[in-house]
Amino acid sequence: MDLRDLNVLHWRGAHVAGARAPATVTGPDRFLIDTCQRRVAVLGGLEALAAARAEFPADGALESFAGADAYAFLVRFACGLESKLVAETEIFGQIKEAWRDFWDRGSPLARQLSPWVQLLFQDAKAVRAQHLGKLGSASYGSQVRRLLGEQADAGPTLLIGAGQLAQAVAPWLTGSQLWLYNRTAERAHELSRELGKRDAARPVRVIEGGLQAELAAWSGARNVVVCVPSDAARDAARVAAWRERGERAGSVIHLGLGSDGASPWQDLPQLVSLGALFEMLRAQSEVRRRQLERARRACREKALLRSLGANSSHPHSWEDLAAFDSL
Repeated sequence: MDLRDLNVLHWRGAHVAGARAPATVTGPDRFLIDTCQRRVAVLGGLEALAAARAEFPADGALESFAGADAYAFLVRFACGLESKLVAETEIFGQIKEAWRDFWDRGSPLARQLSPWVQLLFQDAKAVRAQHLGKLGSASYGSQVRRLLGEQADAGPTLLIGAGQLAQAVAPWLTGSQLWLYNRTAERAHELSRELGKRDAARPVRVIEGGLQAELAAWSGARNVVVCVPSDAARDAARVAAWRERGERAGSVIHLGLGSDGASPWQDLPQLVSLGALFEMLRAQSEVRRRQLERARRACREKALLRSLGANSSHPHSWEDLAAFDSL
């Protein structure tokens, strides 16, 4: 297949309120990739494009790409640059799995697309290695893990809360034993079960028994991550329990506090508040923005190089690239 015949339809289903995802089509004339955020159809030729377009919701956020633009989109897609959590890595595995399923059906289109898909995997890996390998994630969980550093492996980490924020942070608290405490113990058990599905061997303990059991955990934990708002009735006791540890190393990361913290937390030297975490993210955001822009530009350059020839791995000349980029 010539690159000029490559077409892609991209439906951002997650962005369309009330829109219904198109029914899965297993026909031989399209390679479909479904994720929780979108559906992507890879096709050859305008006739197949028109037929596939009719099966996507008319009110959906539908985009169409052709030729080098289609290939550039696929490289961005495989690199996680189209994802909500930009530069996430899971999407690459989803694309590979979808391709294996499509290839196993023996579709004629699969044989035509195969050289381009192999180049896609090669180019996506190259862009990630060159531009995204050290980018890191901007999620709460990744930042908490970065703040804890080696301390996360030096003793138990106590996680207070079991809501959405705690659920997002918990998978990142790897290393030593994780202790879970929530006022409603069943919520903590639910979170423990979810973590067990990811890693059955992971040591997770649910703290039960009310405030006194929680305070005992504060005294015994190496680190504490708080994912609930400040509580005037409990905070003084929590800080006192933490101070009872004496000079032992450890950190308290409180994701329910603002920039300056609040009494009695403000005098705790080991404390990192949500406001401080925001400051860290802001400091990283400009560097991150530049890296992502370079990665997106690299995806476009890969597509332009492929348009010069499927086996091209280096530019014929910068003049060539500029000419293609102006088309």
